[in-house]
Amino acid sequence: MMDPTVDNKGSVIPPNEEHLINNGANSKRPKFDDAQTKTNDVDMITSDGKSSDPATGDGLIWDAASSDNLSSLFAGMPDLPGSRRRDDEYILVRQTGPDTFVGTVKAKLDYLPTKAEFNASCRLYRDGAGNYYPPPLAFDKIDVPEQLNADWHGLQPPERDRLRFHYKLDVWNRAHEQMGITGTRIFYETDKNIPLDRNYRLKPEHKYVETKKYGRREIQKRYENEFQAGSLLPDILIKTPENDIHFVYRFAGDKYANKTFAQFEHSVKNTFGNNAEIKLKSKSGIMHDSKYLESWEHGSADIRFAEFAGENRAHNKQLPLATVNMGRQPDGNGGLTSDRHVSVEFLLQNASGTPWAHALKKGELWDRVQVLARDGNRYITPPRLQYSDPEHFTQLMNRVGLPVSMGLQSHAESIKFEQLDAKPAVLVASSPELRECRDIAQERWREVIDKQVLIADRNEKGQRTGTYTSALEYKRMMLKLPEDAAQMLGKPADEYSREFVRPEPATRPIYDHRASYESRPRGQTVNSL
Repeated sequence: MMDPTVDNKGSVIPPNEEHLINNGANSKRPKFDDAQTKTNDVDMITSDGKSSDPATGDGLIWDAASSDNLSSLFAGMPDLPGSRRRDDEYILVRQTGPDTFVGTVKAKLDYLPTKAEFNASCRLYRDGAGNYYPPPLAFDKIDVPEQLNADWHGLQPPERDRLRFHYKLDVWNRAHEQMGITGTRIFYETDKNIPLDRNYRLKPEHKYVETKKYGRREIQKRYENEFQAGSLLPDILIKTPENDIHFVYRFAGDKYANKTFAQFEHSVKNTFGNNAEIKLKSKSGIMHDSKYLESWEHGSADIRFAEFAGENRAHNKQLPLATVNMGRQPDGNGGLTSDRHVSVEFLLQNASGTPWAHALKKGELWDRVQVLARDGNRYITPPRLQYSDPEHFTQLMNRVGLPVSMGLQSHAESIKFEQLDAKPAVLVASSPELRECRDIAQERWREVIDKQVLIADRNEKGQRTGTYTSALEYKRMMLKLPEDAAQMLGKPADEYSREFVRPEPATRPIYDHRASYESRPRGQTVNSL
């Protein structure tokens, strides 16, 4: 196996890159030795102005005018077809072993791959913002002009879908002809042996692919051809100014443990130059450019970089791992007391002999418990976390001393939504407990900072979801506040979202050069690479 501290050109990668830079990228194809069969073209031109054919002995007589015309053509040699296209408009990736990959940009290919070679590789297509898409996601990103959508609006959904697919397939094939790619398989077929949940999404136990040395990685779809579809690619792709490709895996305890993406980026640019590009893989398989991620959501490159190694970027590291609501009890006056979420660990350690502690250990009060998500910025109900992230759920419940059976409980839908609607719009973290706003004294409220505030989330239909998210996460993601939370905080609902503009690449990875949609007014673009 290749020494991970040596790149493909034989140069040693600096010590601070050890274990990170994996498989240098410039994949040179094998040279075919044709010295014994090659004939020098000059020797085929006879001294009498004839081009002789060694196989037949016949010759073609070139007149002077033709020779002059061709000489003029050669003197002002025209550009090759497609020569103005980007040298890095696509990358071919080959898998050379378990967890080892080699990538080559278009301009560094030694020869044009065959159709079979194209289809045996993972093809990555570049969009206008420097993101790279594997085939099924590049195909999905093809835009259908608004006029065609309007023309098809009255059709039945199956017919509309059929026309959309064939339009996109035509664009796909034309784009590949222009790029010179003969292998055009899309690899969108999913593995029919993998069952889906009722929302047609992967069940938690099927959301991961295993690496040999670096643990498992979460994905969104299980494809029949996982490599060609991009599911098996490493965490990070680095493209140097010379268009060499390097791949990087992160893992727990690596050289960048608990360091920021900015520190990693600084190291990469010191090694490869300031114009080196860094792409971070999404769960869908897209290699997102780090600049694009930052333009989309501030801090998202750092969050993704941390997640690769099982780290999180929680805004408030002091939040309890799990809480139980000891409030919402009859107050003796026909009402209910305020919600009061107490740290489960604190309760079990300091009041272990109480009925509350005994009930929790038996698995009761599960609908009063909320647990901290893996990212450290959201509280979720036990059943929801058990379904969405069973590994983290089990680890957390064992750590705080609660039975995992809490994640297997549920109420009828009507009861569940009634309970969710009754929850306060805002909670404030105060040491080992979370309190309602109305219980925070006015003089203390002035000292409350955003990282202590948790917002009761609502979905696009305005329904409570049962989760509480840090106000700093709303701010980072530039999300609109729910109206009830905004009123409670005394802020406009668009406090964080008013300046959000969705960035759009100037061009998609695959697009129709004939269509007019590319020239229509678009939102803010990210196209500085």
